[in-house]
This record gives sequence, structure tokens and C-alpha cells, in this order.
Amino acid sequence: MPVTAELRVGTGLDRTFPETLSFSVVASDGGAGGTLTTVTRSEGIYSTQWTPAGEGEFRLTAAHPQDGGPSATVSLTSDTTPPSFTVLVPPGDAGVLDGGFTYADPGSMVAWRRDQTATVRVESDSQDIEPSSLRVLVRGHAGGANLEGLSLAQVSPCAGKSFCGTVDVPLWQPGLPAFRGNFSVEVTARDRVGNEVTRTNNIPVTRWKWSFNGASGAIESTPAIGQLGTIYLGTSDSNGKVFALNPEGTKKWETQVGRVVGSPTVGAFSAGNELVYVGANISGGGVLYALGAGGIVSGRCPEGSSTGEISTSIALTSTKFNAESTAIETAIALGNGDALVSLRPGAIGARQCRTDLLDSSQSSQPGASIIAKGSDAFFSAQDTKVWSYQFSGATGWVPKVGFTAPTIGTLITGLGFATGNRVVGAGGLIAPQSGGVFSFLETDGSGLWKFPEPFTQSAPIRNMSIGAGNELFFGREVSSGNVDMTSISLLATVPRATAISAGSFPGAPVLGESGILYTASSTGPSAGVGEVSAWSAVTLNNSWKLSDNVGRVTASSTLDCSRNLDGTPSSTPHGVLYVPSIDGKLYAFVVDSRGLDTSAPWPKYQHDSRNTGNPATPITSCP
Repeated sequence: MPVTAELRVGTGLDRTFPETLSFSVVASDGGAGGTLTTVTRSEGIYSTQWTPAGEGEFRLTAAHPQDGGPSATVSLTSDTTPPSFTVLVPPGDAGVLDGGFTYADPGSMVAWRRDQTATVRVESDSQDIEPSSLRVLVRGHAGGANLEGLSLAQVSPCAGKSFCGTVDVPLWQPGLPAFRGNFSVEVTARDRVGNEVTRTNNIPVTRWKWSFNGASGAIESTPAIGQLGTIYLGTSDSNGKVFALNPEGTKKWETQVGRVVGSPTVGAFSAGNELVYVGANISGGGVLYALGAGGIVSGRCPEGSSTGEISTSIALTSTKFNAESTAIETAIALGNGDALVSLRPGAIGARQCRTDLLDSSQSSQPGASIIAKGSDAFFSAQDTKVWSYQFSGATGWVPKVGFTAPTIGTLITGLGFATGNRVVGAGGLIAPQSGGVFSFLETDGSGLWKFPEPFTQSAPIRNMSIGAGNELFFGREVSSGNVDMTSISLLATVPRATAISAGSFPGAPVLGESGILYTASSTGPSAGVGEVSAWSAVTLNNSWKLSDNVGRVTASSTLDCSRNLDGTPSSTPHGVLYVPSIDGKLYAFVVDSRGLDTSAPWPKYQHDSRNTGNPATPITSCP
């Protein structure tokens, strides 16, 4: 501590100052008082530095060097102990098992969710703590970005304590380059004389939001998301069901329809209602349903006849017969009895259900896409071709005039539209092994591009997504082990980026906002266990991976905004990834993308969160 003494000369006396003053210090009990540095002088002001011998009471004296000269003594108290306080982090809410839902992360039962706000409390017994000095720093996990600028607010009651304060920590802001981890909360405080100390505690954080088990078979299709965040999914045992779930993890309704293996599609939201279209199979026959509020059947097709099982996705478009005044919302699917099934709930009479028979070679591969653009529909067939049918106001669906179905040479499952009027697809076989991606002009089927060329000796590619600039993202499917994930520009011959041993992916990757790609694998570290991962869409470097407590995945995942309790999109900068598994569970994970990448022409399976398979459907833009 700096010590200064001033030697004052009386009026009329000669201002002659000694070279130094004699400084001394002793403890109040006569013990050692500490050390003093060499004295410096500026006219009559003398300065030194005192380092106390410890805490306690001291007497410090400054004296003229001549015997009998003037002196002065002051009493001082030395305080070298910083304030004491504790940083308290409550455990995360593990929730209670309810209606098939599990809310706690099985790998970290007391962790907080990434989308929650944790309230940290600071308590102190020190009487001299300076509340205005308190600072809070939250360190991201494993070198992730830190969160600064948080302020403690003094609170009461504060029974038995001299100070109590709280700070709210938004857990989506610090960096979390892992599925789960710990954020370190560092609180720094000073006492009134400047002694400073930092205390820490950890907040365990997980991306796990919930899982739901419908107990009615594997989930082999991609869930669809409604206008207010309702998640619609189908299950695949013989008594399969359609479930409608709220995004916070509660069930709205369920209805038994039969085995569901194709992805549902959500219709337009109107007057607070929306229809969910789903293909279900009972005793070898398929029915295309339109389900309304509460799961009540609002329409079905066909009535009383079979068109074969419906195992494809469902595309959504609008069609208009000549006798109708306006176009009507139309759900279309392909039955393996060689029929294009169309359900038009808003139509009258026979025009509500259409079963347009196709050539016998045009049954589709199970799980395949059907996509629509304007009055055109595209679908693959067992003859390894991609066909296009066009809706005629006079007769219904007819082969598209001037279109020649390109022969791809393998079974095709994934389809989508790229910019530039091109259809993109993916397909392949496990045995004999073959597979790749391809593209052609949607107008007439010309301009075929394939990668690799030829497809032989390459593992099958079941699905793909298309990012900005027509960048294709896809993995490959193998029965065991890991294969690579690839990014390649449309029409290029060499991949742009590759992730080695990424997993086995029957489903399509999901392109999220902030340049993050999400995948779910049908393989994992042990039998029955899959993997869910996040990657940089630019480099395909892995950001995080979940390799425990998640089932194997054969369908595509989907991505939605975070939601308020009323279902409206939240402005918080994170979203929810929904992963369907063949273990019968739907998993919900908090991710760092605020919904789908709106700059991508086809960011996920069937284009958008409603699974319409139609590029005219807006890709949800989260606030």
C-alpha cells in the first residue's frame, strides 16, 4: 500500500527539509509490522510502499530523522481476505415419464437442456462484499465460445446471508461442440478494500429434448411438421398408428390406421386447421387418408378397392378438373398395384378420389419419393426409370407429353428439384453393389448426368439433399460398418468435400441454418444403436456426434424452429431435430440451427418440413 507523509514548516521558518523521514510500522501487539521500501522525496512530501505482515491492527509512524523532531502515528487495519461466496447451480429437471415420453437424457440425468435458461444463485456471508463488483463469465464447453456481459441481480429473501443474487444463463448461447457437456460459470467479486476472488461451478447441458415411444412398431418414415409445430408420424406394425405430438413433448392425439411406411404430408393451414395425409396398409391394400383435428378421417382413397400397398412418400400439389372453378389441394402417392392415387378432400363426388392406372412396370421402390411441380409429378419405377405424369383437367393424370423417361439403371428412392429446371435423384442396390446420384432436365428428361459413372462397384445412395448453388449432399447405405459422406456440385465430376467413415445413411441429410448439416445413421458402435451427427456443410468436419441411447435410423430426419407454448415460432437462435428410429421412438434434439436453410432449393427429404415434395411450398423461415 502507498504511504505518504507531509512535513509542514511553520510560518516564518526556514523551509529546509531533511533528505528523508524515518518510517516504521509495528503490529498492535508489538510484533512485526511488515516491510517498507526506500523513501522518496518531493519537497516536503515523502513516500514509501508498505507491505503488511498479515492481517490485523498496525501502528505506522513517520518521524523527522533528528532526535526530538516531530512525528506522527496512525493506526491501520490490514484486510487481505477476499469475500467468501458460493455459486449454486440447481439440477436440471429430469421430468416424469408420461404417455410414452422420456424427458431426461439417459446419458446425463440431471443435465439442463440446450434450449433452457438456468438461474444461477450466488450467496455470501461476507459483510464487506461489494455487490457492484460482481461479474459473471460462462465458459463454453471444450473451448466453445464464452458468454460474457451477464449481470447478477440482488434478490431477497436472503435468510442468514449478507448478500444473495441471481443470474439467468441462456444455455443456447455458450459454445457446445458436443452433444452434451459442461459450461463453467465463473463469478468474480471484490470486497470494499479491493480483495478479489473468483468462484466457479458447472452447468451440465445436453441437446436431448425428449423421446417418444408410440409402442406400435418401427418408424420407417419422415415425420411432418404442421404450421404450429405439431409433429405427425406414422408407425409400421400391422396395427400402426398416426400420432400428433406437441413440440414441448405431449401427445395431441393418435389414431390407428394400419402399417405406415411412407412419409406423411401436411396440407395448407386454414382457419386454424390443417389436414395430414398418410398412406396406410392393411391386408396388402393401401389407403391414402386425410386426417383432420383429433385424427378424425376427413377423406380416404380408394374406397373399397385396392391399388396395392402405398409405400412411397406423398406429394402435395393443386389440381383442377375442367368442371371445377378453382384448383383443389391434392395429395398423390404411388401404389405398388401400378396406380397413381390422388386424394382431393375439397372436391365433390368421384373427383375426390382418383386411382389412375399406370403401366405395369411403374410400381415404385418402397420408401421412394414422389415429387410435384405445378401440374407435373415425377416418380421412379421398378424398371429403373424416372417417369413424369401431368394432370389433365379433362382426364386426370396422363403421361407428360414430350417427356422421355431417363433410364438410370438401378432402383431409385430419392428425388428432388434443383435450381435450373433439373430433377435430381439417388438410388442403388446392396447386391450387386451399385449406386449414385443423377440429374436430368425436368422438361423432357434429357441432359442425364450421373455420379459416379458408372454406378457399379459403388455403395447405394438412397437419398440426397440439395444446398445453395446446387451443392448435393449424400451418404451411402451399407449393411454394416461406415462409409463416406460426400458433397459435390451438380454436374461436376469430382467431389468438393468428403467425410471419411461417417456412417451408413439410408435417409437424406438435413441442411440447417448457420451452415450445419445433420445426419442420422443406421449403424453405430453396437447392435441396435445408431448415431446422430452435426457437420460443417462447408468442410464436412464433424461438430458433434451422439453414439449412445439413440436407435438405428433408416428414414430421414426433419428440422423445425424452436416454438413458443402456443406453437408459434420462437425468436431464440436454435431449433429442434426430429429423428425417427426403427426402435419405435421419435427423438427430439436441440440443435444450433434456427430451422432449415432457406437458401437451399431442397434442404431435406421431400423439400420442406411439411414433406410436400413441392418446391412451391415455402421453406419455413424462423424468426
